[in-house]
Amino acid sequence: MKHTIWHSLLLSLFLFFGVALAQPKNEVTVKDLLEQEDIKQTHSQDKSLNTFIGWDMLGRETPRGSMQGFLTAARQSDYEQAANYLDFRNLPFKVEETHKAEIARQLHVSLDRALWVDIDGLSNDPLGTLPENVPDYRDLVGTIDTPEGKVAVLLQRVPFNDNRIWKISNATVAKTPLLDKYYGYSELGEWLSMNLPSYRFMGVMLWQWLYFSVTLLLYVVLASVGFWLLIRISRFANLKVANYLRFLYGPLSFLTATILARNYADTSNVTFAVKAVAEASTLSIFAWLWFLWRIADLFKQKYSEKLIAEGKDHATYLLRPAGNVIKSLLVIAAALIWLENLGFSATTIMAGLGIGGLAVALAAQKSVENLIGAITLYSSTPVKVGNLCRIGQFIGTVEEIGLRATRVRTIERTVVYIANAKFIDMEIENFSEREKMAFRPKLLLAMPESNSQLEQFNVALKALLDNHELIDENPCRVYFKGFSPFAVELYVLSYIATTNFETYLQVSDEIHFQIMALLHQHQLTLASPELLSV
Repeated sequence: MKHTIWHSLLLSLFLFFGVALAQPKNEVTVKDLLEQEDIKQTHSQDKSLNTFIGWDMLGRETPRGSMQGFLTAARQSDYEQAANYLDFRNLPFKVEETHKAEIARQLHVSLDRALWVDIDGLSNDPLGTLPENVPDYRDLVGTIDTPEGKVAVLLQRVPFNDNRIWKISNATVAKTPLLDKYYGYSELGEWLSMNLPSYRFMGVMLWQWLYFSVTLLLYVVLASVGFWLLIRISRFANLKVANYLRFLYGPLSFLTATILARNYADTSNVTFAVKAVAEASTLSIFAWLWFLWRIADLFKQKYSEKLIAEGKDHATYLLRPAGNVIKSLLVIAAALIWLENLGFSATTIMAGLGIGGLAVALAAQKSVENLIGAITLYSSTPVKVGNLCRIGQFIGTVEEIGLRATRVRTIERTVVYIANAKFIDMEIENFSEREKMAFRPKLLLAMPESNSQLEQFNVALKALLDNHELIDENPCRVYFKGFSPFAVELYVLSYIATTNFETYLQVSDEIHFQIMALLHQHQLTLASPELLSV
């Protein structure tokens, strides 16, 4: 049982970090999307200034301004406006007969799905001065791979009112039907994009949020039904795995759904923004975190049952803080992986937290020492709650082993709190761990009148101890130990077979009276204290 749970936990951790760290990283992250929104706002402000200082109201004086204007209009679904940034001169008849706004829409969809446009990477010079392997009157935005060859996305300087402006080249516009053939939305995607509001969040359109949310929901239902059937079959076959599946039903269904959605979702409507949000793996990380959280609960429950069955109820107190520590580490690891997937450097974040963490660690040094002390006490169990012990100079009963200190109630009924870090280094005599209690009366007798008196007394005392039902038969010794001034000393060693102190006192009391009777019977007396002190 224990090995099965451990193997499940280790396998889950391996898969969690393996999947999280081995995912193929998209070239665009959520951080890039957020930065692009900032750039968009900045350019919008710049465009308002162009009303006063720029001669082209659409901001097409530079390659950067023209491409930014096209993307801004297209993302607002204003394709009539976006068409003003395309060069429609000298196009093939098949392209010319298509509505200009539709060409602008198709090109925008293709760019959204196949080419991430780095606005800041484009030239902001009216002459387009960035070094590229294209003619001086053109600027290269990027290339898109298709089964029929590469398509260059170009900006080109064209005449406009006795001046020149930048537009998306007619060479690129002519390839728009080809790009739409391979990078256009599916029929359902086209219909949704046309009929739902063009609202965007983090670069993802509303209809895409709805589309992929519904897809995920369908996979959740599919996974839930699948695991429900598996549980029913396992319970019918009396398999132990049914209990584990039932315990993990929720997180396991959701985790399976996210894996299926990630690997088998329709990709015909996926844009760079969708990829960036998907690469953040927010739902996947949450699903893994939920699953591992439940695995930790399962491990705590099963191990607690095992400790209780072994009579180690006290050790179960440590499972709760240990479980909280494990869960906290899982949350921290998930948060760092999520931030890394978003495009932020987890290493930089950890370095920034390092100084504060060091200060906290120094401040919590004693607390950590006491916590480690508590773990040591629970694992090595030199004492248990309820044990009567001698701890240093104190004798008392252990009432509680906390995370910071151990509480001991002394035989004077006072309470002493001992820090765990100090407690584990103290000498501890655990009276409750005795399997039997020693009975060793000290007998110093006055010098007998004859040897036979002492011999007969020893035989009678030995028989008394041997015949008592609570005196352990081995060892049980009665011998003439030796001489003391004005006295003879007997050596008596026996054990009362009990760990109950009240029972011990009753048996001891009974035997002491019987020893007194034997002394009277054999006419022996205890040595006088006055003589012993001479």
